[in-house]
Amino acid sequence: MKLWWYAILMLGLQLPLTAAAEENATETVPVDEFRLALALGYGRLDNPRVHAKPIETFLLPSWSYYSERFYLENFTLGYSLYESDNWLFDLQTKLNEDGFFFEFDGLNKLFLSDIIGFSPYKGQVIRPNGNSEPILDEIQRHISYLGGVSVTWVTPYTDINLGLFQDISGVHDGNELQLRLKKSLLYSWGALGLELGAIRKNESLVRYYYQLTPEESGPLRLSYTPSASINYHARLLVNLPLWQDINLVMVTEYTWLDSGITNSPMIDKDGYLSGFIGLSYRF
Repeated sequence: MKLWWYAILMLGLQLPLTAAAEENATETVPVDEFRLALALGYGRLDNPRVHAKPIETFLLPSWSYYSERFYLENFTLGYSLYESDNWLFDLQTKLNEDGFFFEFDGLNKLFLSDIIGFSPYKGQVIRPNGNSEPILDEIQRHISYLGGVSVTWVTPYTDINLGLFQDISGVHDGNELQLRLKKSLLYSWGALGLELGAIRKNESLVRYYYQLTPEESGPLRLSYTPSASINYHARLLVNLPLWQDINLVMVTEYTWLDSGITNSPMIDKDGYLSGFIGLSYRF
């Protein structure tokens, strides 16, 4: 049950079936109305951690609510400060995704022996004593919640979104600077959504999630120094209305990890893929 919930949560963050993507071209987003969509299909999210298994789900919910200023889009809460034809200024809170890489594998364990044996090229391992054994201990990280300001410039060519978000949950006191370029293409048969983005994670955030603590590393010294990192991603969403409130939805996203993260002994991939395809019913 726990694994299923994390799968729903993480894929919901990575692959949001937003209200804007699901509305028909002639519809506007309703005010003071809670919208719920339930997609049945196949979803998968890779985990870049060493020896971690990908998660899969066959059910992906999406929800939204909009009032005159307040809005809810899945796990994002927002408040509109200013809105015009070309500019949107919002206050937002959202979940940070890094913590889920330590939760959704169902075991919540990453042993030091796996780290060393799986990726020796990540850094020199120095043993102070040839008879010393590493301490096999669980590596646990908490999920953090971010809050900040989001600014969107709406142009005829693309929507440019810039957001600065600070940890407001007291987990790592780090921050993220997010840049996203979004484009929606409407056709008679359906709609396409395209997004390119870059997310800068500061050193405090990277250190908390990707550096081993002295208790976790035991007698070993690993030559990894965390630093601010910029991850890049590309997303494609296809929405094909079939009949009434039933749509065929496909969404896929690939994230390229910065070397400040991939150099960590916890990570063995340069990026990860997430995706979902299925039928979505809008209530």
